[in-house]
Amino acid sequence: MEIIFLLVISIILLRTIYSNIMLAITLAWLTFSRQKIHSKQKVKNKNFIVIIPVLREQKILKKTLTYFLSMNYDLAKLDIILVSTEKEIKDVGVKSLNKKTTIDLIDKLKKEINKKYNRQIITHLHYPLVDGKMVHQVNYSFDYILKKYKKDFGDIFVALYNADSRPDLNTFSTISFLAKDRSRRVFQQSALFFDNFFDFKSKNNFFTKKYLMANAVLHSRWTLAHEIPRLLRQSFFINHFKKRFFLSHCVGHGLFLRLDFLKKIKAMPTITMTEDLFFGYILSSLGEAINPVPVLEKAEAPATFMSALKQKYVWFFGPMDHLSYENFFKDKFPNYSSLLILKWFSFQGILPALAWLFMAWLFLFSFLYPLMIYDYELFLGVLILFFFYGPLSYVLVLFTNKKIDKSFRIKHRDYFWLILFSFPAIFLHSMPPIVSLVAKINYLFTKKEPNKPKTER
Repeated sequence: MEIIFLLVISIILLRTIYSNIMLAITLAWLTFSRQKIHSKQKVKNKNFIVIIPVLREQKILKKTLTYFLSMNYDLAKLDIILVSTEKEIKDVGVKSLNKKTTIDLIDKLKKEINKKYNRQIITHLHYPLVDGKMVHQVNYSFDYILKKYKKDFGDIFVALYNADSRPDLNTFSTISFLAKDRSRRVFQQSALFFDNFFDFKSKNNFFTKKYLMANAVLHSRWTLAHEIPRLLRQSFFINHFKKRFFLSHCVGHGLFLRLDFLKKIKAMPTITMTEDLFFGYILSSLGEAINPVPVLEKAEAPATFMSALKQKYVWFFGPMDHLSYENFFKDKFPNYSSLLILKWFSFQGILPALAWLFMAWLFLFSFLYPLMIYDYELFLGVLILFFFYGPLSYVLVLFTNKKIDKSFRIKHRDYFWLILFSFPAIFLHSMPPIVSLVAKINYLFTKKEPNKPKTER
């Protein structure tokens, strides 16, 4: 048992050191890159087509469009495509014949905005099927764009965002500056989940609110300690050495694809629960750099306890399905990558899934073992280790967000509560993946597709 305990502590220690080093590297990169870009940023010659898939977004859609139209960029170079789905009409039809849908709101807002700007800045597409996912709405809009633009226009970028996305106001000018290097055709803007950080109180009791705040920090910690470092590694080796050595993933919001590259890949994969990690596996295997963007998006975190668990349930399918990505790539692109590289990327993808699935249980064992043998000094040592893994990294994440978002103000007592609630946030983080794993096993035997719940607002 002692040997097992030492092994568990070693794994936790390595994970702690790695995460905090990556947090520091990300903070340094964000600081340096933002200063460099702001001092030289004058290029604003790219055109952007923003795709926003919508499903029951009546509460926030008007605010979202107002936000995107306030970006620090020439609106003559911006087009927005809103993609609704027949699924919403079916759902509303079951509940109420009189209920207004997002489709109704889009039609109203489209007329108002296009009249105000005296051009068709808003386009409405409607995905006609009821059984598709968000990625089907995205691919439907890809088809529309590829039919509309017959030539390869390297100055046009297609951007994907969610209805709750709030990208940095300088996002388009930053991409325009970075895209001066013509070899860079794909950009990924990462998100910090603080947009509704102080709005969790409604409909939630005190403990749920504090958990949801801690959960928002945990998600943001993943962005800073894992997502951005992956993007930096992958893009650096491809851009500078033309080597496919590191795997990175894409995210379905904040993804920018140059139109000439979109003409080559045509669509995002649809055969798995989530498409973004799948798409990142394809791009990494093809040797396409996924370039990180040093200005970030403000996104919302789940606003209820159940929606937080459901989101984790869905997200876990991303890293869990890497063997499916590998098999798809071998069939679809048989001559583009060696089996060794594909296996190496699958290993890099599955390893975080294992960490996600088991980390809470490793900590639980490391806390219980000293108590079982009545070694309270050892228990204190584990508690200190957890402090460096959880609470300290929480403070670093909040510090990073305060540097990025000057309007972010957090009270001193909230630091205390966030440190305290980092315990349940981290322990509950490994619960939904168990349900995901069970659903995946059930699918292998029954071929019944796991349900993908929507994060309601």
